[in-house]
Amino acid sequence: MPLVLLTADRPGELRGVGANQTTDQVGIFGTFVRWSADAAAPAAGDEPGRAARLAMRAVAVALGDPARDDMTGTPGPVHLNLEFRDPLGPDNGVWDDVPLVEPHPSSGAYGIPVADSPAPLPEVERGIVIAGDGAGDVARRVAEAHGWPLLAEPTSGARSGDACVPGYLDLLASDAGAALARQVHQVVVIGRPTLTRQVQRLIADAPALMVAGHGARWREAPRHAERVLRTVPAVWTSRADGTLSLGDSQWLGRWHAAAAQVAPRERGWDRDAIAEAFLAALAPGDLAFVGSSGAVRAVDRVAPAWRPGDAPVLVANRGLAGIDGTVSTAAGMALAAGRPVLALMGDVTFLHDVGGLLVGPRERRPRLRVIVIDDGGGSIFGGLEHAAAPAANVERVFTTPHGADLGALCAGYGVKHTRVTNADALAKALTAPPTGIEVVQAKLR
Repeated sequence: MPLVLLTADRPGELRGVGANQTTDQVGIFGTFVRWSADAAAPAAGDEPGRAARLAMRAVAVALGDPARDDMTGTPGPVHLNLEFRDPLGPDNGVWDDVPLVEPHPSSGAYGIPVADSPAPLPEVERGIVIAGDGAGDVARRVAEAHGWPLLAEPTSGARSGDACVPGYLDLLASDAGAALARQVHQVVVIGRPTLTRQVQRLIADAPALMVAGHGARWREAPRHAERVLRTVPAVWTSRADGTLSLGDSQWLGRWHAAAAQVAPRERGWDRDAIAEAFLAALAPGDLAFVGSSGAVRAVDRVAPAWRPGDAPVLVANRGLAGIDGTVSTAAGMALAAGRPVLALMGDVTFLHDVGGLLVGPRERRPRLRVIVIDDGGGSIFGGLEHAAAPAANVERVFTTPHGADLGALCAGYGVKHTRVTNADALAKALTAPPTGIEVVQAKLR
C-alpha cells in the first residue's frame, strides 16, 4: 500500500543530550519500509527546494514509480523523519514546483545490472523458464515464444499451456531429468520460486540467468543473475528471429517425453490424493488458498497444466513461507472478493491459526471451506534430513503430534465440521459451495 509516514523529531543538537520528550526515531521502522530518510531541520542558507525534492522522492518510492524510484519499483510504505527547531513559525507558503532530477543508476544492489532498455532473450535452443509465486501468465508466453520448457509453481499463475511440464518434480528427481538439467544453457526466472531444492539447484547452476518480476524485494534476486528486471519486458515474449512453433522445438519435446516416461506414483489415501480432490473441486477462475509446508508441495506435485484461461486462482503466503495467519488470510480473501474460497492446509497450520475461525455475531461471515490434511503433525520433515535423527526426537521436535480434537474446536467456534477418511467421502464433502465457514478434516491415519 502506498503510504508516506511523516514523523516529527527534535533537531540534531537536542539528540542524545537528555532533552525532554526525545526518542530515537531514525530508522525506527527498520526494513518494514521501502525507504527512509532523516530530514535535518531547515537552516539559513539552505539550498532552495531541498525539502520539496525529498518529499517528491518519498512519494515516488511509495508509489513504486519506476521512472523515479531506483530502489524497488514496488508500492509500499516510506518514512520521512522530519526535524523541527524553535520557533515553529509560518513558512513562506506553498512550495514552488521543483522538478525531480536524479541520476538513474546503471546497476542495482550487489552490482546486478538493471536494464533501462531490455534486450531480447538470447536465441539459444536449450533454455528453460521457471515461474515462481506471482509470475503471471506472461511466464507462459515467454516459454512458448522460445520453445522452452516451463516449470511453473502452482501459485505462479502460469501453470498452463503446451510448454508447461506439470510433472517436473518427479522428472527432476529422475536420472533423465537430471541429465536434461545439466544441458540447460539459459535459465529465465519470473516471479519468486520457493518450493523445491531441485529448482533452486537449476537456478544456482545456471550458465546464464535472467530474472524478472521477482517480487517486492527484487534486490534479493540471485547474485549471479546477468539481468534483474522489475517486470517482464515485452521483447521477451517474442523471438527476434520470428515465431517458433512449439511442435518444432526438439528441446521442449525431449522434456515432455522424459516426463511421460517417469513412472507415476501410486495414489493411496495420502496428501497427494487430498490435493487432487482439492484441485478437482475447482472450476476455472475459482479462488483457492493453499497453506505452506506439505500442502502447497502436494499441490505442486499433482496440479496439471491447465489450458490458458481455464486455471483456478491459487494463492499462498510465500513471503517467509510460514504458517502464521493462514486461516485468517483465507477468510480475508473470501471477504475481500465476496466469493467462496476453498483452502487447503495441514493440521499444524490450521491449529496455529484456529482463532481465524472466530467471527463476531455482527460481522460478515466469509464463504470459506477449509480442507485440513490431518496427518498427525509436521510429516513434511519425514522427507528431509531431519528424518535421520532418532525416531523419538523426530516425533517430538519435528512431527510434533498434537492430539487435538478438531471437531470439538470447530464446535466451540460454531463452525460446521466434517471428518472424512477416503477420497470418495472427500469428493462428496466438496460438492456444494460453502455458505459460511466450514472445515473438512481429511484424516490420514
